[in-house]
Amino acid sequence: MKYLCIYLLLFGWFSADAQKQPNIVVFIADDMGWEESTPYGNKRIHTPNLQRLANEGMRFDNFFLTASSCSPSRTSILTSKYPHNTGAMNLHEDLKADTELFPFKLNEAGYHTMLVGKSHGTNKKEMQAKFGYLQLVDWSKPWEMANLWITALEQRPKDKPFFLWAASIDPHRPFKQGEYPYKHHPDSVFVPPYYPDIPEIRRDLADYYDEIGRFDQHIGVVLNYLEDNHELDNTIILVLSDNGKAFPQSKTRVNLQGLKSPFIVRYPKLIRPGSTTKSLVSSVDIAPTLLKLANAKPMAQVVGVSFDALFSAPNITVREYAFGEHNWHNYMAYERVAISKDFVYIRNWLSGLPQVSAGEVVPTPFYQTMQAMYWQGKLDKKYADSFLTPRPAEELFMHVTDPHCMNSLIDDKKRKKELSTMQGVLNEWLAKTNDNFPGIDKLKKDGLDRLSGNPLPKEK
Repeated sequence: MKYLCIYLLLFGWFSADAQKQPNIVVFIADDMGWEESTPYGNKRIHTPNLQRLANEGMRFDNFFLTASSCSPSRTSILTSKYPHNTGAMNLHEDLKADTELFPFKLNEAGYHTMLVGKSHGTNKKEMQAKFGYLQLVDWSKPWEMANLWITALEQRPKDKPFFLWAASIDPHRPFKQGEYPYKHHPDSVFVPPYYPDIPEIRRDLADYYDEIGRFDQHIGVVLNYLEDNHELDNTIILVLSDNGKAFPQSKTRVNLQGLKSPFIVRYPKLIRPGSTTKSLVSSVDIAPTLLKLANAKPMAQVVGVSFDALFSAPNITVREYAFGEHNWHNYMAYERVAISKDFVYIRNWLSGLPQVSAGEVVPTPFYQTMQAMYWQGKLDKKYADSFLTPRPAEELFMHVTDPHCMNSLIDDKKRKKELSTMQGVLNEWLAKTNDNFPGIDKLKKDGLDRLSGNPLPKEK
């Protein structure tokens, strides 16, 4: 009888521990490129907390978003649907109030859910009311982000597992707001190969680095809090961005600069420290993965697949292709992309228009300098992608050797087989997800001037 009691006590302890639901924290940056942190090879930027998470967790080297614009990207993550299927595919569009989000399934599973920070795509009051805690950020005070996250954690009920959607507004423009934990000098930045090395670029990159450093610091504040409260190792930590950096050839583009995101997951109960994976993963895969790990019921309709098997087997394949899109973001647009482990295939229905950068980028001194150089014939072709008219209707890049998508293989006769395959893959996805080009007359028109970035008169 004594041994039976000991067995039952031990069995009960192990069962309770095994059944304990993990906490979940999703840190999502606003306009952070995949290359701008030390875990992804940029040693000129100060991101010690991201490096810590990579050292203690898993770094994903082929993680792709479904949109290169913030609100459609975020709503896609929360719904596990592609933007054109959510009803909110353009910038600043909100999901319908009755849309199913994965945090609401966590609610049903007993979680206390918190949305703190940026809320693009989820601004309807009826939807926000479904979160257990809501605190939106003052856009003029980005330095307060960490305090808002800590306040939410301190006020949570202690008898429930928690989910925190920690939505920063760093490194979104405008830069130079508040103080920064680490100042980067223009001389020390890395100028990507698709930009000319001019002073205006270097100054802007240094300011951008400062913003990423503050995002990193805010992550560190939360990590320290969780560690001090003995919650860190029972918390699944995810870090990602919503789209590429707010610079030319990045944000609003469906190349790697626009859609590829840093993605780091820390959860020591399942992930070996310092792990990496090159397996293809899409942001629509986040919802089914987290719901599975939380022992919550799955959502009714998703397009994502769980990638939790990668934690123990980083080399397996969880998906063959990732897909993305670019719709209205200040400017009329309609692009789709299919991505394999080797290739990026882009189709552009509006090839007669230049692919200018996001609206807040166009008026900046460095963009205007590049634009002037282009019109004067002084800008090298490899830097001129944002100004080209007309553009190719199709592009094919081998991203394993051309990670910045600078050398299109669309006319390379040696790549006809790969091109045909990727065209077929995209066509199949378009048909499967009921994505049809509606015609240029049905698209949302430009809201800003493409040369100056100034607002255009609203149509009556």
